[in-house]
Amino acid sequence: MIRKGIHSLCVALCLSAFSPAVQSEETRSPLPVLTEGTLANGLGYTLVPVHSDKGRIDIRLGVDAGSLDETDAQSGVAHMVEHMVFRASEAWPEGVAEALAKQGWKRGLHYNAVTNYERTQYMMSPPNGTKGLDTSLNALAQMVAHARLTQTDLDDERKIILEEWRGKLGVATRMNAQRIAALRDGSRYPQRVTIGSEDAINTMPATQLQAFYQRWYHPNNMRLMIIGDIKPADVQELIVRHFGALPSVALPERTLAWYNQKLESQLRVVRLQDSESGGSQVSWVNRIDDPKASDDGEYRHRLINQITLSALTRQLKRQRDLLPTSVGNVVVRKSDIGRTTVAFGLFADTLPGEHSKALDTLIRERERLIRFGVSEKDVENVKADIRETALKMKAAPEKRAFADWVQMLAIAWQNRNAYVPTQTRAVRALAELDGITAADINTRLRSWLQAPDQLVQFSIPGKTEASLPDAAAIEQRVQTIAAEKLQPTPAEKTTALAPLPVRDTAGKRVAVTRFAKEKVEEWTLSNGDRVVWLRTPLAKNTVRVNAHSQAGYLSQGLVAWQAQLASQLVDQSGPAGWSSADMQRWKADNALSLSVTQEAWSLEVSGQSPVDKIDALFHRYQLLHTDANIDADSMKDSIMSLARRQVMQQGSLSAERSKSTVALRYGKPAFTEPTEAELLSLTVKDLLAQWQTTRRAPVTWFILADMPADKLKKSVEHYLAGIVRDKPLNAAPWLPLPGQREQQEALNIEPKADVRLWSFSETPWSPEKAVQVSIARNLANQQLKTALRDDARGVYNLLFNSELNDKDNRIESELRFTTSSERAQELAVRAEQALKDAPGQITAQMVDNERQAFRRTEQTRAQDITTVQRRLILSYRHFNSPEYLSRLNTLDQAITLEGVRAMAERLYNPDNRVLYTVLPQETQP
Repeated sequence: MIRKGIHSLCVALCLSAFSPAVQSEETRSPLPVLTEGTLANGLGYTLVPVHSDKGRIDIRLGVDAGSLDETDAQSGVAHMVEHMVFRASEAWPEGVAEALAKQGWKRGLHYNAVTNYERTQYMMSPPNGTKGLDTSLNALAQMVAHARLTQTDLDDERKIILEEWRGKLGVATRMNAQRIAALRDGSRYPQRVTIGSEDAINTMPATQLQAFYQRWYHPNNMRLMIIGDIKPADVQELIVRHFGALPSVALPERTLAWYNQKLESQLRVVRLQDSESGGSQVSWVNRIDDPKASDDGEYRHRLINQITLSALTRQLKRQRDLLPTSVGNVVVRKSDIGRTTVAFGLFADTLPGEHSKALDTLIRERERLIRFGVSEKDVENVKADIRETALKMKAAPEKRAFADWVQMLAIAWQNRNAYVPTQTRAVRALAELDGITAADINTRLRSWLQAPDQLVQFSIPGKTEASLPDAAAIEQRVQTIAAEKLQPTPAEKTTALAPLPVRDTAGKRVAVTRFAKEKVEEWTLSNGDRVVWLRTPLAKNTVRVNAHSQAGYLSQGLVAWQAQLASQLVDQSGPAGWSSADMQRWKADNALSLSVTQEAWSLEVSGQSPVDKIDALFHRYQLLHTDANIDADSMKDSIMSLARRQVMQQGSLSAERSKSTVALRYGKPAFTEPTEAELLSLTVKDLLAQWQTTRRAPVTWFILADMPADKLKKSVEHYLAGIVRDKPLNAAPWLPLPGQREQQEALNIEPKADVRLWSFSETPWSPEKAVQVSIARNLANQQLKTALRDDARGVYNLLFNSELNDKDNRIESELRFTTSSERAQELAVRAEQALKDAPGQITAQMVDNERQAFRRTEQTRAQDITTVQRRLILSYRHFNSPEYLSRLNTLDQAITLEGVRAMAERLYNPDNRVLYTVLPQETQP
């Protein structure tokens, strides 16, 4: 497995110091006491006892060797070694993975590995928890110290590696390669692609893998981290037993030049373009050497970086209204590109063909920032936000669920950073904040903006032709704009938000039906709407709402693309006089969320708030009906996005594939896409007309809240019961057509074949059948992986999904995988045969295992309010009552061998089957 080596933005790193992690519903435990040590041979270990999940354990072994450590003759070898160590070893000649599989381990679930530029990491989570620790450490020791790496095994494994390489081909990989070449020019990164080249994968001899292994796989270049229900003293003994006898070996010397770019005083101009990419953007990037400060100064250094980026982001948002109409947002990004080198950039989205204006905009905004910097008020506001969060963190002892501790500690561990507790970080932040001034921030900002290693990138969409300026022409524009008289960015408005409009939509609750068993009340309102209220302690102090109506974008009387756009923009906008930012601020002030989602046949408005803010929540919903408005900036961004998409689709192979897929499955598109002229002539009035038609459809409310009935009734009657309604909107069905169809097209740029198989079976929905389908899908997925990867060695990954769609009462299945063009037809046949054979391969033991797993998962789902809400909605969709909630405790009884096999028979229906294969262009018949 490959993981991209481009580090996340520094801003994300710093924000983590001030943003409390989202906690799961699992049992949370306090910060554990870490035990760290080093064996005599140099192997380091970190032991983290977390006892919240009894018997659970997570094991990671890191080897500090990645693709940057390869020689010129070893392209992709670090990753090949990662694959090969799971094969034959001295103690397990049949293969480590094979031995683990015999003990019930599953690849991806119980063991995995990842390689990037700088390191390789092996992860294990044994199926029997802490009881499997000894087996895990034994396996890891065999892998990293006793792997055989034979030519025979490599010749077999390279088939899988090649398919992994093939599966990553595509526009995202091509564009990423262009960005790496631009941003990391002058370093090893562009030449050390972790997956390697096709030729290297096909021809690399095992001797090169052995050389890499012998050079880097030594205990003094490795580290272990074990988190879970452990006793450190016992684990230390196991580590010594399995790794203590390994010899320490001197490692080759590595220098920063391996990891950093060679920075120069220069201005480079780079075109980023791909026929399948819709990006239309100009960016000005400065590359900077940013070595770590001393321990005492490092935190202050990072804090200044964070404040600078946050204050700058605020200021750029306010400048947005003054930008040319063809230029969208200007945003700032900062990322690590080496061990101590970073890239700082300003990025401006633009309409296709308007890159010259976007360039001038960037130059002008850079000049404005160099002259005036960021305002002291912005700096103080950011500091105030950080201070507020830090005070909360300081007062709250850190507690996390097991998975959250694994995530947080693993990130620090793999980067060789000590984990700093949130309370400690809060204390540090509070100690440093007062000493950081606006002058410090602007000094840092100007050091970034004026760094001499400069790069201007032009992202050109699709096959658009564009003539780019050279460095001299850009320098001339810089000088010209530097002579302009510029004004500072407008100061942030300090006035309070205008009061929301007050409207009268009052009505009455006219009928009540109670379902005592399910603790549900069903209310009928005077406007015809219905409220389904589930009173549940799971809601705690929160009100959760979903308003469903039959008002999809395919409804008669709507222009589909306009209706979709209208619902999105109304959702983002406030009433007249309010900007989108104002509405976001108001929502934050009231600790509520409310969003609009429109699908083909339905409209859903969902949200939540504290119980004491229920009036604010319903008031916002009310205004979507009485005072709907569309923010001009949001509309501009959406039109630009659609325009870029149109340009990209002109002659795009991916667009041709999409058209073929729709024609093959549905016969025709759901609706006609807008033309450029229609986009440019679109008005706010047009969109609001679509919304007014959409929003009038009658609504069923699903409300989960643990609150007094009279309080809920009062709020519902005041804000919701009198909203004017009309009739439900009708829409013609748009579903996959029955029958058998196949099509092959040569539309791939790269040497790969993409195979997609769809099938459906008419099946009435029920909770029990839905569970049986999900179990059958899981087991069929395993059969497919065995058939296509393990047996045929023809794919690296595949995606198979099958579900009983409750809206159209069909079991809908989809399989997709990537392989070589030579094997596409063969593997498609194998896949269909595996699906046909799947029912007969399902055993009672398999079903029993799935039933036990379902019961464990169901215990969590029963306490998950989102799942409960979704099931309540499903119940009314199918039974027009909360009946489903009463059947939850017996769902596991439907997981029988006969029931699962019966649904497995329906996952693949040869009578309703579509096969679409996309081949490389050079294989055009």
